[in-house]
Amino acid sequence: MISKVPTDALPYPLKRNALASTRLNYNHFWWTKISGYLLHPSIPTTLPNLRIADVGAGTGIWIHELSAALPHATFDAIDISSAQFPPEAIRPANISWWTHNAFEPFPEAYQGRFDVVNARAWKCILNDDVADRVFGHIISLLKPGGYLQWFEPVPESAHVKAPEGFGPTPACDKLVGQWKKPLPTSSYDWINDLPGTFKRNGLDVEVVEKHRTPDHFQPVGAQTVLMGIGEYLHSDASMAVYQEALSEEHARGAFVDLTWTCVVGRKPGA
Repeated sequence: MISKVPTDALPYPLKRNALASTRLNYNHFWWTKISGYLLHPSIPTTLPNLRIADVGAGTGIWIHELSAALPHATFDAIDISSAQFPPEAIRPANISWWTHNAFEPFPEAYQGRFDVVNARAWKCILNDDVADRVFGHIISLLKPGGYLQWFEPVPESAHVKAPEGFGPTPACDKLVGQWKKPLPTSSYDWINDLPGTFKRNGLDVEVVEKHRTPDHFQPVGAQTVLMGIGEYLHSDASMAVYQEALSEEHARGAFVDLTWTCVVGRKPGA
């Protein structure tokens, strides 16, 4: 079901091996801990024949965990690659696992079929010039009255958090810049005003939440970033120096903090 990737789609910059899957799962537990939920409590889950999709499912950890909490529902885990899906032997019977490139339209058989669609952490592959197209494809999966939940880091919120008198933080400063604009072509207005992106694409905004990482989870956030940097070492040996410099600043109490946002929107027409 995977189709050719358009030339304006950004390549996925990270790996899909066991360590990369560990990083994704680590992120999942961090994010659900700071938000307090898998699915926002405003989204109804008692509908008959409830059907939920996760677009960009990665390892499937979000949908796998939610399926255990909602055994009456059916689920679809969708990603451009199946490389990080869990082994078939442990896949629940109420989850379908399939591949699709969301930069292209979804097959008609799936359009208008879902009560809830979840998406998160698209920042690394989605710029402003194609954001509305991808949103349109994802929204097409929803039934009238269906809900879209989207969770992202807010790039413009990135800043260094360090004790007073800490001194220079060159490695953390570099990471702040990478959160805000990792490439000269990076553009994230679609995230910085995520509610506006929802409205522009025809959704009624139901919830806008901001989440911060408490001090006791700052090392967790830092460690998952260090794991991600490690996935670049095969192509750029200088990343090891950067990784070590970040580790040293973290060990002394300096971290890069940022805000995470969850927006829930509803498709009109119910």
